[in-house]
Amino acid sequence: MAKDWGTLYGVGVGPGDPELLTLKAVRIVQSAAVIAAPVTRPGGDSYALSTVGGLLRPDQRVIKLLFPMVRDEDAKRAYRVQAAEAVWQELRHGADVAFLTEGDPLFHSTFIYVLNELPAAAPVEVVPGVTSITAAAAQACLPLASSGQRLAAVAAVYEDEANIRRILQEFDTVAFLKFRAVLDRLLDILDDMGLTEHAVLVERASHADGRVVRDVRALRGEEVDYLSLLIVQGKRPKH
Repeated sequence: MAKDWGTLYGVGVGPGDPELLTLKAVRIVQSAAVIAAPVTRPGGDSYALSTVGGLLRPDQRVIKLLFPMVRDEDAKRAYRVQAAEAVWQELRHGADVAFLTEGDPLFHSTFIYVLNELPAAAPVEVVPGVTSITAAAAQACLPLASSGQRLAAVAAVYEDEANIRRILQEFDTVAFLKFRAVLDRLLDILDDMGLTEHAVLVERASHADGRVVRDVRALRGEEVDYLSLLIVQGKRPKH
């Protein structure tokens, strides 16, 4: 490893409340020469960047890395490679880079895409953050799992009805992410399985304008915020 290379820090900034940043995350963000933040469009805002805005120094460089919401897999890969190359160039020139990510860097994060495209020799350190699941559970004061119980995290938009039903039957608690486009279908499944009363939606956990919805039937036809989770107590057979 070249001694003058910089280190890439994948920094989890949590669900959005600056008070939920870890002490290590604060230290790394304040000390890194370069702050990298993912955006979905050129010149767009970064949710993660806004979370740490009060910590940045005037002399730090901020680079926005483009991760547009496109369906074409080749286009997605091209943007990921481009972002990783931009980070790699900074590291090769000796700059430490703090790559900011909502929640935790290794859980449904754009940091994973950069990590996968970097050369194996790149110096990397991950700074964990509060995940969306734990933040949502805290907001709802809802236990996720205890002794002998099983927890599943599911991106609902990628699962068919049969898989969703199976997961709800096999796990004690299921946290659904990425369900906006299939919310009504998910509610239909919960109704049919008798689980509607055991479901709670948390929108924008940790934010002043966040909300907890315990009557999820009222959500039918509603456009919920992208930063939402649906937590369901499943029907795993008891042994």
